[in-house]
Amino acid sequence: MAKKVYIDPGHGGNDSGAVGIDGALEKTVNLEMALKVEKLLKNQDLDVRLTRKDDRTLSLKERVDLANNWSADCFVSIHCNAFNKEAKGVETYSLNDKTSDLAKDIQEEILKTGAYTLNRGVKTANFYVLRNTKMRACLVELGFIDNFDDIKIMTEKDDEIATAIAKGICKFLKVEYKPRVDLEPVNPPIQDSDTFYRVVCGSFNNKVNAEERIEELKEKGFDDCFITMFKK
Repeated sequence: MAKKVYIDPGHGGNDSGAVGIDGALEKTVNLEMALKVEKLLKNQDLDVRLTRKDDRTLSLKERVDLANNWSADCFVSIHCNAFNKEAKGVETYSLNDKTSDLAKDIQEEILKTGAYTLNRGVKTANFYVLRNTKMRACLVELGFIDNFDDIKIMTEKDDEIATAIAKGICKFLKVEYKPRVDLEPVNPPIQDSDTFYRVVCGSFNNKVNAEERIEELKEKGFDDCFITMFKK
């Protein structure tokens, strides 16, 4: 039977969580990260559920009850910090030192990526979702959403961080993490060797504009593009 993981994107709905640089909302960052982690874990044949998959309001009790009623093997709540625009770094919380193994595994994997500004370590806290879950639980603070460097990492290095969280969960569950190897694209069979399909990328009644478009395409690597002329 597959191990069961409950991922909790913190906040949501009428609770935006912290508001960061350029109006970034914690609830949105949390959900986007959780969805990436979910996909990665499902590729490991784990049974995965999220407390929310959209922008909805959930109480802390509802989140905990969902995981407890499902008898999940572990619970990971995803959040962002905010303070004074200067504080920065990643940290992961457990309820106490005796239950810190999941938190340590995730924190260690995040540190391996190098995608963080400061290692704030594994800490303990009496958070509701850590105190009331029946399975091993942790809460990950991805970084400080009001810090320019941290929010840049969370948005530009999100795939690396999501992979690290997934690897940490697998490590705790003693499941070998296997990176997904996508197959090379297979070219469709040729339907008619005498038939070709021309791709048109704009028509201009000014040759200068046409030449500028050709230069743009060549800069993007389309070296076989050319200009043809036609009249109505």
